[in-house]
Amino acid sequence: MLAIVDGDVLLYMSIWGAETKEEARENFDSLFTAILEDLFTTDYVMALGGPDNFRVDVYPEYKANRSKSKSTRPDWFLDLKSDVVNEYEGCILTDNCEADDMVRIWANECKQPYAIVTVDKDLDCIEGLHYNPRKKETYIIESDYADYFYWKQLLMGDSVDNIPGIPKIGPKKADKMLENSKDYCATVCKAYHDFYGEAGYNYLITNGRLIHIWRWVEDHFKIKREVYDKA
Repeated sequence: MLAIVDGDVLLYMSIWGAETKEEARENFDSLFTAILEDLFTTDYVMALGGPDNFRVDVYPEYKANRSKSKSTRPDWFLDLKSDVVNEYEGCILTDNCEADDMVRIWANECKQPYAIVTVDKDLDCIEGLHYNPRKKETYIIESDYADYFYWKQLLMGDSVDNIPGIPKIGPKKADKMLENSKDYCATVCKAYHDFYGEAGYNYLITNGRLIHIWRWVEDHFKIKREVYDKA
């Protein structure tokens, strides 16, 4: 079993209530050890988000609603991140993408059983075993649901990450649209055209590049214009 770890989640969990970097590091080490024990493995890869992220270039307001939470991080937060990257052999700092992207890339490349370790619902687009370190629970994402979840996010956007999606389409409306759909892509394309008119294709491409989590490096969201126009 390979634990594919969203290290950003562990990092933020470790600083809750910690008054010093040393205390937070102890929290991190304890969380990490408990995860491997719960999954009965010693094999892991772990990603922490680097300083650059292509999504901000696509849409400068991406995650802009999180500026307040970033301002309240302790002064030693980046030092803690650096320590983890340097001292955990299986850990990397991402380059122009997010930890989520590396997690999905690793899962896509993996040739052995794996568990996705995160509390982030965005990674429910990855089929297979998932482990929530906050709840200490495992669950399975089937391939059909992973695909469904992905297209549902494209309809709704993501308020947590400040991704607009299509206004007035929330979870219930998105479910209703997709449950009766025989072609998720066509349903989403039509919904963008119906709301945004001629600008719908550009809105879809922009939102798609923000929502889509890479399966391989530079795996940017694409839909051909002729596919969109046929929907």
